[in-house]
Amino acid sequence: MAGNWKKIDKREEWDKFIKAQKSAPFLQSWEWGEFQESLDRKVLRFSWDEKIFVQAIKMNLPKGFAYWYIPRGPIALDKLVDVNDAMRELLNDLEKSGALFLRIDPLASKPPLNLPLGKGERFVASTQPQCTRILDLTKHEESLLSGMHQKTRYNIRLAERKGVKIRKGAITEFIRLNHETKTRDKFTTHTDEHYQKMVKTLPSEFIKIWHAEYKGKVLASAIIIYFSDTATYAHGASSDEHRDLMAPHLLQWKIIQDAKSKGFKNYDFFGVNPDTENHKAYKKSWQGITRFKAGFGGDLICYPHSFDLIYRALWYRVYKLVKKLKTMI
Repeated sequence: MAGNWKKIDKREEWDKFIKAQKSAPFLQSWEWGEFQESLDRKVLRFSWDEKIFVQAIKMNLPKGFAYWYIPRGPIALDKLVDVNDAMRELLNDLEKSGALFLRIDPLASKPPLNLPLGKGERFVASTQPQCTRILDLTKHEESLLSGMHQKTRYNIRLAERKGVKIRKGAITEFIRLNHETKTRDKFTTHTDEHYQKMVKTLPSEFIKIWHAEYKGKVLASAIIIYFSDTATYAHGASSDEHRDLMAPHLLQWKIIQDAKSKGFKNYDFFGVNPDTENHKAYKKSWQGITRFKAGFGGDLICYPHSFDLIYRALWYRVYKLVKKLKTMI
């Protein structure tokens, strides 16, 4: 197949193509790659004849091992290009680094990335949320409100009447609420240092922290990522106090209004359950947050299955065994 992969080392060259794509995933942005580098991870960016783009992150494992990770990629600009053939070439190049495997959370794009790709392949749980809800911000506000569940509209108005206020804030309050949330809802979250580094590393126009407060006390907080034409609700947390005030509902609505006013075309709720409990990505612990997000309307989007391409079979089996044992402890 005609075509060649090349590394891209200049931000302007990467941004020229990635930012121009409709609903381009922030996980493939230059900024996100820089954040990953701040976590001591190697990041490589590749272009196949300016038609296919891939940002790959080298994830470190104990004892000097590592694997490559492509979050929500590759991005194909040309619908006629054969993504699979091009990716086979790149996979072989990445194997030379000595990594155990390559993990891909595919992007729901055309043409699709299909198995087999010529290595030992294994479907795995997605690192990123496999399903999400996308709200079309090009609609009029009246349309957005009418597309919500009646209870969601009621809760927004209730929070306003009760005096809940929305403002931008600091990561410290988010971290405090995050501790409450993960204890209450039994979620696994990132470390405090991870969130702190996000705010420190990512540009202020790329990441913003929003708070809902009542009488000076922060009741809910959200980390929003702004990239290309999409605002993404990346992380959220809420207090155990004053839950009757429905602060998270008003918080989301004000963030949505702000994103719309700034010209963003989509609001990505970034993580919900699929519409059937038989789906492998379904999590009981996500039932509440899924209902909450679904109340705002939008379209349910589920990405293709994630998979590992195995380079070193024996060590891959050891890696999976160790990981399984850790979950049992």
